[in-house]
Amino acid sequence: MLRCHAPSVALVPVPRRRFLAGLLCALVSASCASFGGRREPPPPPPPPGRALTPEPPVPPDEEPLPVEVVEEPIAVAAWAEPRQLPPGGGQAQILVRVQKRGGRRFPGVEVRLRTSRGSLYSGGRVLVTDEQGMTRDRLTTRKTTVITLNAGGTRYRFQVFVAAAP
Repeated sequence: MLRCHAPSVALVPVPRRRFLAGLLCALVSASCASFGGRREPPPPPPPPGRALTPEPPVPPDEEPLPVEVVEEPIAVAAWAEPRQLPPGGGQAQILVRVQKRGGRRFPGVEVRLRTSRGSLYSGGRVLVTDEQGMTRDRLTTRKTTVITLNAGGTRYRFQVFVAAAP
């Protein structure tokens, strides 16, 4: 138990000393409470537009999401809107943007998505980027999930979080 004692100062009136002591106790106990038993929240997903880090190559016989391979270097950005679902889950759009080197959009790239929990509207079928280099899918989940995607032959992963119940 934390006890606060205000220093005795003859120039400060008693009611004001008690107020300052109470304020000091409240601040100290609030800072102490933040250290006890709370877990840090998971790291946020990458912001929209930020390129994802590719996963290491997988042997062809283990490729779970086969797509047509793109022969030139690409940058892939993928994110969920909303970034976090409310307690109990819900639906989020999964957006994928593919660009060529130099930032030009890349239409016609095959993309497949898979979720560790819940379901995707595409059901794992091949999606193709439009003239803006974009494609989308819809995730329905009740729990935090990992989205794995294969865009043009390179695999990526990111999480879609579901908030904890209050």
